[in-house]
Amino acid sequence: MHQFGNFQASRWALGALVLGGAVLLSSAFQTPQTSQPSPASNPGSQHTVAPPQAQAEFDQQFIDMMVPHHQAAIEMAEIALIRAEHPEIRSLAVDISRSQAEEISQMKAWRLAWYGSDQTPSMDQMPMLHDMGTSSMPMGTMNMAQEVETLRTAPEPFDRAFIDAMVPHHQSAIDAAQLAQTRAVHQEIKDLAVAIISAQQSEIDQMKAWRLAWYGAAPGPTALPDAPMHMPEMGH
Repeated sequence: MHQFGNFQASRWALGALVLGGAVLLSSAFQTPQTSQPSPASNPGSQHTVAPPQAQAEFDQQFIDMMVPHHQAAIEMAEIALIRAEHPEIRSLAVDISRSQAEEISQMKAWRLAWYGSDQTPSMDQMPMLHDMGTSSMPMGTMNMAQEVETLRTAPEPFDRAFIDAMVPHHQSAIDAAQLAQTRAVHQEIKDLAVAIISAQQSEIDQMKAWRLAWYGAAPGPTALPDAPMHMPEMGH
């Protein structure tokens, strides 16, 4: 009986050892659910959150700025067709309206094809390319509609006011286009940038020559007050 009891005890000990080993082995092959980082916190994850507007692809930022910028130039040109004194200004206004309307149509078509929508911000909410296109600063907006209204109510001589408004307006388009030459993703945007720089620099040179001939001075860098710029409220 004593030997039988020892035999039974040995069987129980062996069974417990085998069961305990199975539990340990099973635990070793199980991965705790809490140890996996979330996709948003894992730098190597293929699933990332959608980038904020300030980090959108440069080409989309460029289109969203340039379309309302061009729309403002067209409205300024339409005012000139009514108020301009010199036929040269009226002829320039026709050229601006035609060329920039064509560029707006092209940019909207690209935006639809590349980003799924042709909708761009309004003139009074034109987004800025802050810090030359980097995303380190929050995106602000400029009110191009206010710039149009400033010209609409400008005192005489109107042609001088038109030149003083359109020269810096053209220059800001050139600045954005120069940036697009190095930062744009699509070749179409780079080609458009070349066309903008060429056409609008030529028009700036012509307007400066007219102002000197008609009014005795070239336009200053801040001939008209800057259009109001609005910065988005920061979250708390």
